[in-house]
Amino acid sequence: MTAPLEIRYRRLLAIYPPAHRHAYEEEMVTVLMEGASPGQRRPALGEAVDLLRAGLLARLGRGAQSMRTSAWRDAAAVAALLSAVLLAAVAGRRLILGLLYARESGDPMRAFGVDGGLLIDVAARSVAWLVVVVAVLLAARRTAMALAVVAVLVEITAVAVWLPSQEFRAVRMSWALVAALLTVALLVLSRRGRPAVVILGRRGSVMLAAGLVLAAVRALLLPWWPTPPQILGLVTVTDVLLVAAGALLLAGLQRIPAGIRRRLLVLLAPLLAVPVAQHQLEQAIDITLARSVTPGIVVVDVLMMAGIPLLAFALAAVVLHLREGVKVTVTRTPQPAA
Repeated sequence: MTAPLEIRYRRLLAIYPPAHRHAYEEEMVTVLMEGASPGQRRPALGEAVDLLRAGLLARLGRGAQSMRTSAWRDAAAVAALLSAVLLAAVAGRRLILGLLYARESGDPMRAFGVDGGLLIDVAARSVAWLVVVVAVLLAARRTAMALAVVAVLVEITAVAVWLPSQEFRAVRMSWALVAALLTVALLVLSRRGRPAVVILGRRGSVMLAAGLVLAAVRALLLPWWPTPPQILGLVTVTDVLLVAAGALLLAGLQRIPAGIRRRLLVLLAPLLAVPVAQHQLEQAIDITLARSVTPGIVVVDVLMMAGIPLLAFALAAVVLHLREGVKVTVTRTPQPAA
């Protein structure tokens, strides 16, 4: 009968990667049991902490190594393209809305002696990310990375220029800087992978492009078409465009091989968590009532904007690990007896 101490040791060793346990678990259990005191029923606290620490380091090392595989690199190429498109689209939409507002109500910054000031930063940001998108589509990896770094500097400059007069702008624009840094990280990870258009294929690229065009058309129509007509009295034209855009985007991503697609979802998880983190941040600091940016607000900003996307990535990676582990277990067939 297995001793309780041995059972508890094996539970602690479960933190190690499966390959490591398969090769060394019995040897480690033997060494641990031989070093235990007579009558000992539980691992010592220091011993348990050491095993957990070493197991986590082994898993992190294995995870970092697996991130360099071709599937992750290919997934990162598509994720970087989508992230750059998102940043360009958001800045471009704000530029259009700003031009519309300036045409109808005048430039609100004229009173401060800065004509067009609200439009300069969004124009620079939209152009910066648009050229990154073009470089990614042309498979110019080094150029795309260099341009993405320049785009990050543009984002930082846009915040810094307005900081003296609008100190909360840095807080409200935290999401853009985080998304920009994530895009650079994805481009670095994908630098030795295949181009995004190759991974998507011709049909996937066409579907993805069509979905993005429809989404852009909807975004352009909304400011000039505040009350769009309804179809059959059920849905508006803009809602139909949104559904069609989403369907085309999903259809395009469906063309990606399953292994790469699952990793793409993991890499997109922190990007999708960025607006959630921004919303939670503004609620946590009560940004509408706060009078000034205090050191406490800065700390909360950094912790939430870094922590929530990181948590989303970790959870998505765990789900992928469990899913693929279960799949391997199910598909593994026992060897016939000799």
